[in-house]
Amino acid sequence: MMYVFICPKCKATRMVSLLRKLDCQCCSSPMANCELDYMEWINLTPKQRQKMIDLYHNADPAKLCFMRPMPFYDRWERNYYM
Repeated sequence: MMYVFICPKCKATRMVSLLRKLDCQCCSSPMANCELDYMEWINLTPKQRQKMIDLYHNADPAKLCFMRPMPFYDRWERNYYM
């Protein structure tokens, strides 16, 4: 599963998989987990993405999620035995 992280300080975005906590490569501050998953993010228009980035930039840091819980992956879901 891919996740979208947004830096509330410099507005940088990053898409990663299986990372719970991430620091910004531009300004080294902690990045916030976007409430949208990767598939929802790529379906947004550039204008909608910028609106979401601005929302995170203007948000109170106490209300942002900086560490997202990881989903449970079963070994059968990853096709280890198929």
